[in-house]
Amino acid sequence: MSQARYAIGVDMGGTNLRCGAVTTKGEILLLCRAAAHAMSAADEIAENIAYQVRRVEAMAQESGWGRAAGVGVAVPGPINLKTGVVIASPHVVNWRNYALHRRLQALLKRPVKLENDANAWALGEFWQGAARGFKDVILLTLGTGVGGGVIVAGRIIHGKAGMAGELGHITVDPNGPPCDCGARGCLEAYASASGLRQMLVSEPGALGARSERDFLDRRGDFSVRMVAAAARGGNQRALRALASAGKHLGIAIASLINIFDPELVVIGGGIAGVLSQIRAVVEKEVRSRSITARAGLAPIIRAALGDRAGVMGAARAAM
Repeated sequence: MSQARYAIGVDMGGTNLRCGAVTTKGEILLLCRAAAHAMSAADEIAENIAYQVRRVEAMAQESGWGRAAGVGVAVPGPINLKTGVVIASPHVVNWRNYALHRRLQALLKRPVKLENDANAWALGEFWQGAARGFKDVILLTLGTGVGGGVIVAGRIIHGKAGMAGELGHITVDPNGPPCDCGARGCLEAYASASGLRQMLVSEPGALGARSERDFLDRRGDFSVRMVAAAARGGNQRALRALASAGKHLGIAIASLINIFDPELVVIGGGIAGVLSQIRAVVEKEVRSRSITARAGLAPIIRAALGDRAGVMGAARAAM
């Protein structure tokens, strides 16, 4: 086996922590999943990350790959990349103004690169996924919430403190429903799984939580796939919710296209599974609202890497 250099990427979620060794050529040597312990004390969560990094590096070394070139960690929520402080994480409640970068470097005794989880996902797709080979790309991940990244001339935009790219909080209707961020009418309130769920529950005539029954999976959890299936079966509430999600996603994409004029728009996350059902609505809004789209609509495509993107992007950031 060759001694190609590799980096370790960590994707920290609310439930699971993924940790992998990725070569500089974009090949995953190994990928492990562990419990995130996201409700633990702030330092204990950092210690768990450090433990998983050491574990993965030890396995890579046993296979003859030597020491990792670097460590990258994808963190949910806004981070001040200049100071290495997690401002507030929606999934890790004890990470509030927490100096994660300093703590991890002390534990691992080596440089660590932090990155917002949505930016890491975008980097992964840009490096080895659906956006490979492009230079100017908008990437939106539509999961429980909405995140994303903007890549211009081959570089991800971070802004002055490293907090750029909160694409889920673009206002698409100033009089719209409340968002978890405290504002109204954010894209996240329409085009995320949580937003879709809220639309179905709060629709006039709906019966609160009872109105979710048609959209639950076998485990009793709300499922975007079940909403999609209900819409294909003619369920009017599902059709209206998806149409609203598509319309507001199109409004946001149109604004992003007007600002950045990308070559490509990549959609990931659970809502990407219904892209074929909402594409016509999305593209109608983009064409009617985007000046640059009239010169040729940037392709809107699905992401390719699935849950590997965060690990790959975090490793890439470390490189």
